[in-house]
Amino acid sequence: MIKFFRKIRKNLLSEEKTGKYFKYAIGEIVLVVIGILIALSLNNWNTDRQNKNIRTQLLLKLDIELQSNIDRLFFLSDNYEELKENNLSLYDTLLIGITIQNAEKYLNSSTYASNTLNLRSSTYEQMKNTGMLYKLNSDSLLNAIEAYYKLCERENYYIIKINDGVVLNTNIDINKGITKAKYDYEAKGLDYALQNNAWLLNKQSEEYTQLIREFIHAIGGLYNVQFRCNRIIDESKSLKELIREGFR
Repeated sequence: MIKFFRKIRKNLLSEEKTGKYFKYAIGEIVLVVIGILIALSLNNWNTDRQNKNIRTQLLLKLDIELQSNIDRLFFLSDNYEELKENNLSLYDTLLIGITIQNAEKYLNSSTYASNTLNLRSSTYEQMKNTGMLYKLNSDSLLNAIEAYYKLCERENYYIIKINDGVVLNTNIDINKGITKAKYDYEAKGLDYALQNNAWLLNKQSEEYTQLIREFIHAIGGLYNVQFRCNRIIDESKSLKELIREGFR
């Protein structure tokens, strides 16, 4: 093709047809420009197609990541619910008074579980680091994704603070209160624990009052953490729906 154009130019020059040569030159330039534009369009089309495929794959991975978070949060929420209901039952009995018959329930009880959310965010980080997060062609989806992971980070921070608060208000001194009573029970059984921790059967004792406060703090903490878990579950489902709408 190049040899063909050269031959035409050479013939026009040799025949001294300057006017025709310039017309031909202009035409050749136009053809070159058109060719470049077509090549750029094809390249842009191919790049857009590749980016679209990458976006699709990342959004599918993000959908799986969200489902993993939902499963984790349901697991935590169910555990908190079970622990909360058990604590409420023990608390009601505690207000009436611990007896020899029900003392083992308290000595075997676990009032609180200090967990962090431990949610997945690897796909979100990948999308940020590769810049694909900002090539979604949807401001609403971008804003929703960023808001969701900020929410997860913020709620995890608050849950850590809640955990710390419950622990600070729980008797963790091994030498007194319920901690010591549980230690004695595990070491030498119920009779020894009751003999060595007479306060368990005395509602007026300082330790008994402290135990009531511990249950109140633990139950409040469980309500708070469970609320935050359920909130993220709802936001996870909303974001999954928004992602799937993009594939419709």
